[in-house]
Amino acid sequence: MPHMPGLTESREQATTFLLAEHARLCELYLSTRETAERRVTLFLTLTTTIVGATVALTQLGIQTLQLLEMAFASSLGIFLLGIITFHRLLERSMQGTEYLRAINRIHHFFVERAPEIKPYLFWAPYDDIPRYDARGVGGAETREVILLIDCIFLGATITLLILVLNQLALNTFDLVVWAVLAGALAFFVSLGAHQQYEKIVLAREEKRKARIVRYPFPKELGADNVKQLTTNEP
Repeated sequence: MPHMPGLTESREQATTFLLAEHARLCELYLSTRETAERRVTLFLTLTTTIVGATVALTQLGIQTLQLLEMAFASSLGIFLLGIITFHRLLERSMQGTEYLRAINRIHHFFVERAPEIKPYLFWAPYDDIPRYDARGVGGAETREVILLIDCIFLGATITLLILVLNQLALNTFDLVVWAVLAGALAFFVSLGAHQQYEKIVLAREEKRKARIVRYPFPKELGADNVKQLTTNEP
């Protein structure tokens, strides 16, 4: 085969460019995870501060009704902040998955030109992996922390709301037990709602990103059992 210096130079330039792009995507992925961790740290710091301030107010001899109202406002604020944080973490996780897919697409470029390297790649070089699901999207461990705290504070918000209303009604009924039961119910409803919301958002994103996949994992190889590039593997 005749030597084609122009073609060789073009391939070398493409390789150099994609290696640089690979490094950039790795940096973006790491930056995304760091941003998510900072959001979690901020949420936990604010939550601890609000709870600590509320507990400190109990030492000032404040009336029961006022104390319940402040605790209710604090719990509601933490719950709303938790919802926002959970959504942002989910967005960051999906963004991270997009970067990982882009990295796998670059891997596919090198596998096409040097098939002998494929056995040495730990993850399959296809750009529909990892999936947009609980296993494929990273950061599940941080979202679970926010989810749990959010559900706890929703339960506390419902419990405190009932107690405040009971106080305003001049303690017409002893509703402490019912308030706790309502809070527990709210906890489990919120838990299911968070999980269902995550599932719907990830499924929608998977469907949306399917249009830009160029090198899908071959179905005949068993795509359901493929190793995914995340920390969520069972």
